[in-house]
Amino acid sequence: MNTTQLSIAATSSPVITVTLESVGVFTGILVSLSVLGTLAIKLVNNLNNISTSITQIKEDLKEHADNAEKIRSLEHKLDLHVQDYINRKDTITLLIAQVTQTLEHRTNRLYTSMKDIENFLQMQGTFKIREFQDLRKMEEEDPFNKI
Repeated sequence: MNTTQLSIAATSSPVITVTLESVGVFTGILVSLSVLGTLAIKLVNNLNNISTSITQIKEDLKEHADNAEKIRSLEHKLDLHVQDYINRKDTITLLIAQVTQTLEHRTNRLYTSMKDIENFLQMQGTFKIREFQDLRKMEEEDPFNKI
């Protein structure tokens, strides 16, 4: 008896054996990759937010620096105006004191001259002198302080 065996031509193709363990490993790898991807996306978003915040802080600092420079300029101008006011006040005070001193001097000279004329006329005896208001007594009343 001659038996012939049929042989099937086999091609060598890679065979993937899928087992429960390999599915678990593959699923673990996919989950790990998705978690790592999510963490990478969150990290990139956080870095972008930080970068945006830093840029905004830089702009705010520039604005505040400009405002500080404006304030410093205004303070300098205010100091100049205050000093100008003080100088003018001192000048006016000195001028008022000078005018007051001149008026007092002239009033005293007028009073002295009037007394001299009064004494001269009394010596002549022909002129009767009326009483007049003493300007020095007016100073005691100080009419300017009544305002």
